[in-house]
Amino acid sequence: MQKEWNKGAIEVYFEDVENEKVIRRSYGNTIEQVNEDQVAGFTAAIESLTALPLAHTVVVEQYKYIR
Repeated sequence: MQKEWNKGAIEVYFEDVENEKVIRRSYGNTIEQVNEDQVAGFTAAIESLTALPLAHTVVVEQYKYIR
């Protein structure tokens, strides 16, 4: 089987201490093989737009397998 990249997203999680919950924001259409510097820069840009503190960031990649 051959592994082929399908799509990706970056999920950014923020802590809402006042309401005691974590807020997730997902940003789709990422490029294939996004690197750590690109994710850090994107996360910093998104973090600058909100007053909520950043909890963590997750890169989600989906693959399909072809015979």
